[in-house]
Amino acid sequence: MKKIIVALVGVALLAACQPKSFEITATLEGGTSERVILKHVRKGQPADIDTTEMVDGVFTFTGSIDAPELFVAAIDGKKQPIVFFASNNKIEITGNVEQLADVTVKGSELTDLLNKFNDELPGQKRTQELKQEYQMAAMSKDQDKMGLLQEEMQSILEDQRAFFKKYVDDNASNECGLFLALNMAPNLDLEKLRELIAKFEPTMTEHVYFKEMKEMLEPLEKFEKAQAATAEGAIAPEFTLTSSNGEEVSLNSFKGKYVLIDFWASWCQPCRQENPNVVKAYDEFNAKGFEVISVSVDRDQDAWKKAIEEDGLTWTQLIASKESGVAEAYAIQSIPSTFLLDKEGKIIAKNLRGAALEEKLAELLN
Repeated sequence: MKKIIVALVGVALLAACQPKSFEITATLEGGTSERVILKHVRKGQPADIDTTEMVDGVFTFTGSIDAPELFVAAIDGKKQPIVFFASNNKIEITGNVEQLADVTVKGSELTDLLNKFNDELPGQKRTQELKQEYQMAAMSKDQDKMGLLQEEMQSILEDQRAFFKKYVDDNASNECGLFLALNMAPNLDLEKLRELIAKFEPTMTEHVYFKEMKEMLEPLEKFEKAQAATAEGAIAPEFTLTSSNGEEVSLNSFKGKYVLIDFWASWCQPCRQENPNVVKAYDEFNAKGFEVISVSVDRDQDAWKKAIEEDGLTWTQLIASKESGVAEAYAIQSIPSTFLLDKEGKIIAKNLRGAALEEKLAELLN
């Protein structure tokens, strides 16, 4: 029992000795007296934390943070900032004020990991060369050369993606890996993002980077649910929107008829080009029980109403504000997007264009 008590006291003393604040000191050759802004990264953007003055090439920041994270020290008049990971300990930065990308950072193993990532990322030099070679080939209109350069660039990008993923996997227990994962996350689909988040759940759930990454799930999960809710065979989500006449119109009021919900906008050229086909289908099948509901995502109501008149759209015209959430409920990513409903409001076809719409309606109504 005595040994256990002694051990517990030792752990308590060790915890008490852990630093609760950071001290960042930079000594830069060639530095004079300039303002230095310390920033951290939030939502992918640098945000100011503190400001100090560099005196004869030396500046110091002190403070505390909840967990290690990436800091950026921006010096007035210098395009290149100092980028490093900080934690609640002493960090020393040395180098030349004219070569800030090459400074030495002591006291930060996470910065060493980040530098290793940047140094070992494959194909960086060749990527710059390829860009220049591609510009030259484009100027000379050498299509064969351009094609070969594109293939080589694609190969390098694949190697870089593989390296990026492995580096994150190998560093899933530290904040450098978490930061890199956060930068990778916006390019992933829902399934891959869930897998990435799961890698860091055992140790990083309280870190701000982890929380930001989890926030990215919400819109993707909403989109996944909206896709399921608007798949063929599903009952179309109900909505009530304002018409061009200022009346409130609900989708349910069209039960008993075949209905085409057409998402469009006055500024969308493919939509405007498709409108004559919808007009033709409406004129031919309206008397047989076919209706159209055009749902505009316009923000300019005058332009919307002008387009309705110009294109001769005589059926129900509704406008969906961003706040209405209707476009999101129907998983609209591009327009035109259409949904053909049966008499019970079930989606039976999507994105029928031109003759395909007429053929489907003829099958249903003739």
